[in-house]
Amino acid sequence: MKRIIGQSDTARRMRRFLQKVLPGRSYLIGGEPGTGKEFLAKEIRKKVFSSNQDKPEIIKIKSLADFKDSSSIYLVESEELFEAGSIIVKDSIWLEPLREREADIVELTEFFVQRAGVDEERWNTPKSMKLLIDYWWPYNISELKRVVTSKEGYKLLPYANMKKILSNYSATEIVSMKVESFYDELGENVNPGKFYHLFIDSIERAFIKSALKQCGGSITKTSKLLNVHRNTLSQKIKKFKIK
Repeated sequence: MKRIIGQSDTARRMRRFLQKVLPGRSYLIGGEPGTGKEFLAKEIRKKVFSSNQDKPEIIKIKSLADFKDSSSIYLVESEELFEAGSIIVKDSIWLEPLREREADIVELTEFFVQRAGVDEERWNTPKSMKLLIDYWWPYNISELKRVVTSKEGYKLLPYANMKKILSNYSATEIVSMKVESFYDELGENVNPGKFYHLFIDSIERAFIKSALKQCGGSITKTSKLLNVHRNTLSQKIKKFKIK
C-alpha cells in the first residue's frame, strides 16, 4: 500500500478512511480534479480485495442516476452532487483542494522529485518553496507533480501572483481595469475562465463572511439576509472554509 503523504486535515482523514474500509461496501470520494480521488479509490481496492476477488468498479459520477446497487467506488467533483450522494453512500469523504492543504506541499514535492529522479536542489530552497506555497494550484496535486518533475517547472505557474492581486485590489477596481493588464501579471498561460471563477469565489467568500458576522454567526439569519437557501449557504461556508 502506498503511503498517503501529508500532515493536513485532509491527508489525516484519508488515512483514517482507508484504515476503516471493508469488502462489499460502496464508497464515495469527492473533490476537485487532481485532488487524489482516483489514487484513494485504487488504494481502497488494493486493501480490501485480493487478486482473486472481483474488485469494485470505480465510477465517475455525473448524476444521481449513475449510482448502482452493487458495491462500487464513486468519484464526484461537484459538491452538490457529493452532498446528495452522501445520502445514498454512507462511507464518504471530500478531499480539499491543494491550495487549502499547504501543509502537504513540502512532503509531496519531496516524494515526487525523489521518485522521478530529478534534481532535488531545484525546489529545495526557501525561495522555490515559497513559490510553490504561494501558487493557487487550480489543478491540484496532479499539477504539483507535473510542475516539480519537469525541467522548467516554474514556468508552469501562471497563477503565482493571483492571491496577491485578489488581496490588493477591490472587486470594482479589478472589474474596471482592463483584463489584459492582469494577464500580463499572471502570465501568458493563464486560463481566463479559471481566473474568472477564482475571482468570483474570492468576492463571494468575503461577502458571506461579512454577512455571517453581521448575523452573529447564525446560518439561518444569514441565509435570509442574503436570500440564499440555508443548505446552499452551508455548502458555500464549507467550500470557503469560513469559521
